[in-house]
Amino acid sequence: MLKRLVNEAWFDLTITTRGPVLIKSGYATLIGPDMTPVLTARQGTMQVYLPGSSLKGTFRSHVEKVIGTLRPDPPIVCNPFQRDQARDQSCSEWLNRRPDRESITNAVAYRDECPACRLFGSTWFIGRVSIDDAYLVDSSQPRPTEQRDGVGIDRLTGGAVHGAKFDLEVVAAEVQFQTRVLLRNFECWQLGAIILVVQDLEDQLIRLGSGKSRGLGSVQGSVSELHIAHLGPTPERAPSAIWGLGRFLGAQSEYGTAADDEMTVAAAPNGKTRGLRTIQTFRGEALAALKQTAIAEFVQRMNTYPRLNRQMERAV
Repeated sequence: MLKRLVNEAWFDLTITTRGPVLIKSGYATLIGPDMTPVLTARQGTMQVYLPGSSLKGTFRSHVEKVIGTLRPDPPIVCNPFQRDQARDQSCSEWLNRRPDRESITNAVAYRDECPACRLFGSTWFIGRVSIDDAYLVDSSQPRPTEQRDGVGIDRLTGGAVHGAKFDLEVVAAEVQFQTRVLLRNFECWQLGAIILVVQDLEDQLIRLGSGKSRGLGSVQGSVSELHIAHLGPTPERAPSAIWGLGRFLGAQSEYGTAADDEMTVAAAPNGKTRGLRTIQTFRGEALAALKQTAIAEFVQRMNTYPRLNRQMERAV
């Protein structure tokens, strides 16, 4: 499957800070604030940005929470940090300890992984989604930050602890960043999962960075258009149909995909051909219809997704 490219979806995501945001650089300055935002060299200056790795981690965490809400017990998503042999043992650890480890192919690894690892990847299999670093839309002010003071709180008295003062440098409110989100060789429910995160970002239900419980991290996302491309000849595909990976692989697929992996979207735009790609651009009413259809597909697939079975014996 990795040697074929059958479908793609991509969109530009604009993230606007609605309050102070801090994605920490990981070290304190010798002079100045104790916590500072990450910086990168761009256009000849040091600019604040939102790392793609942080954004992907936020997307994954939110998808895992949603799936855990849809299917709480028994679980259908693993805990990526669970190393012990438990029901929610991480897919990577479980595959590494299986007695048949040496004979596990890409198809078997993809088939047996949980939905979160299928979408975002594991140590065995690359994920379907990639997220670029989010850079400033207006780079004329490369460091739109402000400083804030913080103090440690005495758990008994509720007052400030002497000598426990610290300083923060945070990205100010109403600063815009933009990134690109790309899905390749996706199943339709995977597109729905990503769209669900985008919708919750639009509704300001997701926070980014450090200090979320202290009022930091309020952001709002927006997407004006989304592109879907089918590659190669698909003569029987209707213009309103979106084919997922399972539809291309067919009923004999070893990857555990569904042969009926297809969505029909109302008000689908006409496609334009560019080389081997047939590209549809969804915006306005067409984008709203796509969101509704894709999220419904995600919920339906998660309701029937097989539960985790991590009771195999450890490899000797």
